[in-house]
Amino acid sequence: MSLTIKPESQLETMIAEAREKEKAAKAGLMVNGQSVYTSEQHELRVKQIEAERRETVSAVTAEVQRRIVEIDEQLLPVDTDPLAMLTTDDLAKASALAPFVKEDIAAGNVAAKVRAVLRSGDKPTRAVWLRYLSGPGERGLPRWDGEVMGLVQELEAIVRPPDRRQDALRERQTELSKVVMGEAATNFLQTKYGSQVIRTGRS
Repeated sequence: MSLTIKPESQLETMIAEAREKEKAAKAGLMVNGQSVYTSEQHELRVKQIEAERRETVSAVTAEVQRRIVEIDEQLLPVDTDPLAMLTTDDLAKASALAPFVKEDIAAGNVAAKVRAVLRSGDKPTRAVWLRYLSGPGERGLPRWDGEVMGLVQELEAIVRPPDRRQDALRERQTELSKVVMGEAATNFLQTKYGSQVIRTGRS
């Protein structure tokens, strides 16, 4: 079966199985703590066993990374400009409102104004308010906290409603990334501390 059609849980299992196979094969080279081969033969067989494990793990890792990139190409930016989601007519209205919204935000009493925007039900108004409320403050720090932040999040949920397909794609990408990161961590530990590594979590 081609790796490209294997379910992701099976790909992760293949990595664990490759390591278990390596461990068993190396154990088979020893009897009562002594190698059954000469030193040179033993070293050669160890290298062959490790090469087989690396070949499997590399193939699986490459396939996992390919899928991560494939998902990435389907994902939309989480911070898409709210105005980019408007129709041509709504965009014209939002553009006309923009300077007045900037002035309103600068004048203060933002919470009361955002509550009014939420009640308005006007799509262009909501979009332009979200655009200017979402910008970072000084040194990139959040501009709002407390009540205003809660209202901005409420506005965000209306202007950019949750997309179940996008959420599912991000969750799948996260799970795939864990496979790659887990393998990278194991390789680092084995390189640093040798073969006696206890894997935890997603093994």
